[in-house]
Amino acid sequence: MAEEKDFITIGEAAEILGVSIDTLRRWDKSGRLSPTKTSEAGYRLYYKPQIELFLNDLFGLAKDWVLKGTELPSKFYCSNSAVFQTRLTHMQDVLITMPQLRSIFSLLVAVAGEIGNNSFDHNLGIWPDIAGIFFAYDINKRNIVLADRGVGVLATLKRIKPELNNDEEALRVAFTEILSGRSPESRGNGLKFVRKIVSENPISLLFQTGNAELELAKDSDVLNIKTLPEPFRGCLALISF
Repeated sequence: MAEEKDFITIGEAAEILGVSIDTLRRWDKSGRLSPTKTSEAGYRLYYKPQIELFLNDLFGLAKDWVLKGTELPSKFYCSNSAVFQTRLTHMQDVLITMPQLRSIFSLLVAVAGEIGNNSFDHNLGIWPDIAGIFFAYDINKRNIVLADRGVGVLATLKRIKPELNNDEEALRVAFTEILSGRSPESRGNGLKFVRKIVSENPISLLFQTGNAELELAKDSDVLNIKTLPEPFRGCLALISF
């Protein structure tokens, strides 16, 4: 049974989440995150484990942001590539201390770095609305999540491959062909590099863009691509290890 010490004020909840009190009030009004109860004095009180659970649903938070543009806890938002690189280095410092990940920690950093850098490189100067990316990781659950509200893979690749018809075709090309959406550059081996790392190591990748979803796993030469019921602009990636 929950004790009084398990409940925190709206100010304390806002500090843990890295958002403003006004944001929490908006989340309450929209039903995204509501207080557990109200004190006798009329103050909103949150159950602390509820806040921690909300923070731990990284993929859910990222997807909600991509689909709806909802506000993010500041700890998960990288406004530019410099912020992303700093947090990527911090993740590397955490992973390197884990003996069980010694053989793949650098590969995890490389995969996350490639996906995150793609978001900044391919949307430079053309962000549709919110610039920057979602980047977070949970070592206990062994996953890393990245997302952006950019133009998406199809729009990016159509700049240099205008014959592409849909998101599924674009994903297949992105992970199999050497090309670049950063015209007039001729390089572009990033996601093919990601595919190679995943196929050779105990890592899996779920990558979504537009209305297409791709799954990659170790020892799989087949690109498993399917259509999503709810399309969105931008990209969303879940790296599991």
